[in-house]
Amino acid sequence: MIYMVEMGFPHPEREAEWHAWYLAHIRVLLTVPGFRASQRFEAAHATPSPYLALHEVASAALFDSPAYRARGGPDSTGEWRALQTNWHRNLPDGIEETPEVPADLHLLLLRDARDAVLPEGIAVSWLHGVGLDHSIGECGLAVVGDPTPLIPLAERDERIRLYRPISEKIRAAQ
Repeated sequence: MIYMVEMGFPHPEREAEWHAWYLAHIRVLLTVPGFRASQRFEAAHATPSPYLALHEVASAALFDSPAYRARGGPDSTGEWRALQTNWHRNLPDGIEETPEVPADLHLLLLRDARDAVLPEGIAVSWLHGVGLDHSIGECGLAVVGDPTPLIPLAERDERIRLYRPISEKIRAAQ
């Protein structure tokens, strides 16, 4: 199952500090039983929520666990919560592991856009929203090489989003 967090952060003067905090926050989340891996991304085009975090989680039940309530969720973000905009938390289900996106590739996110016409050769994994904000009914994920043909599509259709990784995939200690 995937825990997907999208957000904006319109405070360029604090962006470096926020990124450092977010990386430390991920390391805390990965100590919660059931959090298995996380990777962060930034949009390659203008979008209301230009930052994306994909977390690989064991099940929706972990969000009710005492460990998660103590270390995760909106209350764990402190002062940063008020500075983040267009914040959406969703639980799409349909794949067990988040895709690993190396620095030289991009992540394609299709938000309720199964009808999108994409260039040939893109293998999309489809997931259904099953929890938290329910701001997506269905999403598609694909790892793509050259983003050039997708950027005009993303600029014309807000349901199509293209992200570049801003962190490696970080795995929980075994």
